[in-house]
This record gives sequence, structure tokens and C-alpha cells, in this order.
Amino acid sequence: MFFKKSARTTNELDYPDTVIGKGVYIEAARMKGDESVRIDGIFKGNIEIDGNLVLGDSGHITGDVTAGYFLVAGEVSGNIACDTRLHFASTSRVFGDVQARSIIIDEGAQVSGRYIITGERNEPVSLAQNERALLEGEI
Repeated sequence: MFFKKSARTTNELDYPDTVIGKGVYIEAARMKGDESVRIDGIFKGNIEIDGNLVLGDSGHITGDVTAGYFLVAGEVSGNIACDTRLHFASTSRVFGDVQARSIIIDEGAQVSGRYIITGERNEPVSLAQNERALLEGEI
């Protein structure tokens, strides 16, 4: 599926640069890139995306994921690390540890693993630091 992007009006979550469709199965050692990706099929291997990553509700990833922003609506079997925000939709199923500056969990999401909230340089921060940041509007 191809989309024409306009410079300033296109939302990367709606029109990703790369789409792995529902009927596609990919087994690779690693996928790496710096633009937005949407996965509706099956991907086995590690993923490193500097941009936005969207896993649709029919998508499945087996492997570790590193992304700038990650919206999860499907299933992930592996650890997840995000530079900014990690969002678990109500249909998400995750089996692994998660790490991000901000984590959103919709009602119904299933996440089995440890949660680590990180600071600006992806270093773990204390609960007191997170509470202060929330009160000051930094997160």
C-alpha cells in the first residue's frame, strides 16, 4: 500500500513511510530505520526505529523493539524500549519488560513484565522524580 505524503499536514501515524501488511510474514535478524513504520503482519526479529512505530491489532512481533514512539495494538513477545512515549491500546498483549519516558496503558491492555520509567537520557528515575515531573507538567 502506498501513500502520498504532504510535507506538513500528514500525520505519520496515519500515513507511515513503511507498511507491513496483514498477510505478510517476515523473519529477519533486525529491522533498522529512522522513519515511521506500521506492522499489521508478523515480524520475527529485533526492531530499531528512530521514528514512530505502530503495531496494528492484527500485528505480532517476536523480538526486542527500540523506537522513538511506539503505539502497540497487537502482540509483542520481547522487551520494548522507547525514547519518548509508549502507548498500549486496549487490544495489546505484551510479554516482556518495557522502558520509556512516558507509558500510557488503555483499559483492557495486557502487559506482563517490568515497567521502567526513564529520564531524558533513558536512565531509570525514581518514583519521587516521576511524581515531581508529572506535577510540573514535564511528562
